[in-house]
Amino acid sequence: MTMIENYQKCSCGAITLFMENGETYSCKQKNLRKFFPSIDLRKIERLPESYCCNHCVNHYGLDLCGCGSGEEFGKCDEGYPECEQPMQVVGEYTRVCAADA
Repeated sequence: MTMIENYQKCSCGAITLFMENGETYSCKQKNLRKFFPSIDLRKIERLPESYCCNHCVNHYGLDLCGCGSGEEFGKCDEGYPECEQPMQVVGEYTRVCAADA
């Protein structure tokens, strides 16, 4: 897996991890250990706080629905085919795009 280069906290409560390969992954801070169980943020460079991140603005997140609604994955009721998958999966993809996008 690609190493984490640095991270940023947002005022919305999300953490965005910036990977060495240019990919980014976001999730609410309370969900971080679910996706990165061995992460120790004290050992990673912290960037200045953000006030608009991919999680709150673009609804890109490991813990968000793939339809882009901004709802938690598994708790969205939009009913789109994209609702069957999370918006991001570590090491697989960083966003979902609808077939007609």
